[in-house]
Amino acid sequence: MELVILGDGLELLESRIVKELGLVSFEEVERKIDERIIDDIYLSHPDLFMALKRFSRVHKIKYVIGNHDYYFLHNEKLRNRFLYYLGNEENVEFCPYFYDRNCGIFAIHGSNFDPGNRFGKDRKTGEIIPPIGDFMARYMMINFQEVLLNGDFPNHIPRDFDDVRPNIDVFDWFEYVKETYELSIDLVELWMTELIKMLRTKNAKRWMKGNYPNAHKISNLFVNKFGGIKLGRFCVKAVSKLRSLKRTNYMKRKAKEILLCGDKDPKCRFTEKDFWGFCDMPDIDYDNLKGLIFAHRHKFDSSIISTNGENKFYYNTGTWRKIIEKGSKNDREKFVERAELSYIFIEDKNGFIETKAIMKNRFKSRKFSVSSVEVI
Repeated sequence: MELVILGDGLELLESRIVKELGLVSFEEVERKIDERIIDDIYLSHPDLFMALKRFSRVHKIKYVIGNHDYYFLHNEKLRNRFLYYLGNEENVEFCPYFYDRNCGIFAIHGSNFDPGNRFGKDRKTGEIIPPIGDFMARYMMINFQEVLLNGDFPNHIPRDFDDVRPNIDVFDWFEYVKETYELSIDLVELWMTELIKMLRTKNAKRWMKGNYPNAHKISNLFVNKFGGIKLGRFCVKAVSKLRSLKRTNYMKRKAKEILLCGDKDPKCRFTEKDFWGFCDMPDIDYDNLKGLIFAHRHKFDSSIISTNGENKFYYNTGTWRKIIEKGSKNDREKFVERAELSYIFIEDKNGFIETKAIMKNRFKSRKFSVSSVEVI
């Protein structure tokens, strides 16, 4: 038996210790982040660490790196601190992906499929550029969230804004919160102001120039110091509205392309940029690839994909943290808080792969009563 944690197992990015480092570069956070962050997490979740410790005594654990725990990848002190609490270095391995060639199963966190959370590369120097999502999370934690913490808001508001999924619904959620709690401050205006300030920073401009060199020139129209902020707000809102009209499951689309055509067409396979910042592109046997598992998207998903008389599978394990999303179509103005835990069992039975997914949901809102449901 083997346990694979598919990224973001521990929240390192949005932590007290990272916040205290300030808006330093991504590379500096990697170097300076204190291993005491693991102590903080252990004190908050001792039962989890004890369960992992008992499991690792007799079974192997593969810890695949995600974007919220990326600092593990290049910081040995963090890894050693985590291993200290588990007490078994031999059976625990940190890795950028999981691949079982014999069973034909490949699993990766998948944050590099997300434009805002993927690593880029400078076209001239070849230098890897950190994702804007990491810097934005730290920037908003220090600036926007701090304003909320010091303001006259319900205690949960400063924590909840980053849990709205999909992210583009945060505008509607701000409006909903303002109306529900009769707030005098315009949260959308406040958030947009901080976002534009963030786009003016050196880190943001570096990412934009490396990933979107042509759009980088246009972006100067609304991040300059000469009255372009209003145009910037309009552009961001417009893009968000357009995206809301066409919500796409980009990870599922990527998986289907690989599973359906990857064995025949190299253009349908993983690319080097899918692994930038994590590792070199792995050698995958696409002819015998039976299943793909991703995790970055904060929503459980599963699909059986048939091709050439053979069934293949795709899973997205969802998220470990609560999310806030719009309710039913009949109640579009309401938002539902959902805590989700999903996991997948995979077993090789005499050459046949058997999978079983378990997803547990817990809902809470003003309208809904607290309930839980398990789906197998």
